[in-house]
Amino acid sequence: MSIRNILLIAGALFMIGGTAFVAKNWLDAQRAPAQQAAVVPEPVVELTYVLIAKADIPIGTFISEEDLDWQAWPDDVMSENYLIQGEVDETTLFGSVSRQPISAGEPMVMGRVVAPGERGFLAAVLKPGYRAVSISVNETSGIGGFVFPGDRVDLILSHSIQTSEIEERAERRASETILKNVRILAVDQLTNNDSESEPTVASTATLELTPKQVEMLAAIKSLGQISLSLRSLAKDEEELERLVNGEDPLRESEPESGRTYTWESDVSVLVPRPGKEEIKVVVGRGSQIEQLDIEVVGAQ
Repeated sequence: MSIRNILLIAGALFMIGGTAFVAKNWLDAQRAPAQQAAVVPEPVVELTYVLIAKADIPIGTFISEEDLDWQAWPDDVMSENYLIQGEVDETTLFGSVSRQPISAGEPMVMGRVVAPGERGFLAAVLKPGYRAVSISVNETSGIGGFVFPGDRVDLILSHSIQTSEIEERAERRASETILKNVRILAVDQLTNNDSESEPTVASTATLELTPKQVEMLAAIKSLGQISLSLRSLAKDEEELERLVNGEDPLRESEPESGRTYTWESDVSVLVPRPGKEEIKVVVGRGSQIEQLDIEVVGAQ
């Protein structure tokens, strides 16, 4: 083989080796950024959670754990009034009352609720158009301390009635239901239903009444003794019908006026019922005088 052919072969091998080296370096240079991009961790996105209303909260509603929830909120629409997770304790809102309607999904703001003991708390609890009135109770009339704010009661009046003087008993005793389904707003100074508190004998109970019922109660206080009758938390059939078919199922039923009554003779067989008595009445018509026998029936 001539020297010329040897040089050509050597040059060709050198060019092939050089080309392979350049190609390898180029491929390694292209592969490195891809590998670096694969191992770079993604940036951590910090989410801000704010306290929101889980469901619609009407005005005057006691806030409970079931009414609230935490939800991620965009930073660009964040307000300094929102309650941020980690900065506030949501349990501090439990027992507060909404002073304004709050829609589902809307962030909670301290200015829209009022806590027990704060100024305006009782006014926020009251439904529009209603009034708060306090009455005196004791261990017996207050159901032994087992009545708490938010409960519903009936008001029973026990009093003596002066009947006709012609009856054997001029004074009779009776009890009657004067108001039904009345909401208790406060017991003494307690305005929230603390499930951990023990029953205590209260001296006053604050009721939620309509203006007309306030007038009735003011007159009733002078007639006799008022007792509370605790109602069940379970809804009766009429209330369930209203909740199912009513246009506003969240609206609480209004207190009803009840006119049922019981005489003392209805509960004891030893107390005689009022009898009948005839009285004589002389009626004069001009020169004529006539005597009439009138039968009087005692009131039941």
